[in-house]
Amino acid sequence: MNPFDISKTKKACSITTKILKQLITELRKHSFETELDVYNFLKQKTKENNYKLAFKPIVVTGKNAAEIHHKANSTKLQKGFLIIDFGVKYKGYCSDCTRTFYLGKPSKKEIKLYNLVLLAQETSLNHAQPGVYAADIDLIARQILKEHYKHFVHGTGHGVGKKIHQAPSLKPRSTSILKQNQTITIEPGLYFKNKLGIRIEDTIVVKNKPIILTKLTKELIII
Repeated sequence: MNPFDISKTKKACSITTKILKQLITELRKHSFETELDVYNFLKQKTKENNYKLAFKPIVVTGKNAAEIHHKANSTKLQKGFLIIDFGVKYKGYCSDCTRTFYLGKPSKKEIKLYNLVLLAQETSLNHAQPGVYAADIDLIARQILKEHYKHFVHGTGHGVGKKIHQAPSLKPRSTSILKQNQTITIEPGLYFKNKLGIRIEDTIVVKNKPIILTKLTKELIII
């Protein structure tokens, strides 16, 4: 069975971005008080559309945002970065998308950090072409984030298809070579303990000109 199916992954990504757009609308209305409120909204909207979650959504606010695999809890939404990592399944194929919003007014330093992660994400994404070593994509992101290298503590991406995490792995020691029409994620991030976290992630198709399937703005949304 083919672990990659562009049409089904594309549909999963379309559903994901639709729900995330609905979430942004509700965030602007200040409809949520806690991380769990946001988490439950994502679960509810997925169920309403008769789809399944690809994984448990990650919703993390303020200082908690430095926790990569944080479990949403009763922490109240607070000033600072809000990371939402979300995906659904469509006919057995997964999507994976992360966006980082800002609640309140960000400082110049925070905006600079966000834009640096965005630069790393977009630059590495644009190099995700057939025949390129996965480790080289990871290296591109790390070179851009080198001033904060200690705070980039996970791989730059992974394959996504029937499973939410599958080959190829975009990490420093990966020996994988990207192939035409693989669906993968590109998701660099920075995490400062007890301070903040930022991650930006798209599901894409490996091509000579990579195709982004998670069509949701990456400009910093300030709420």
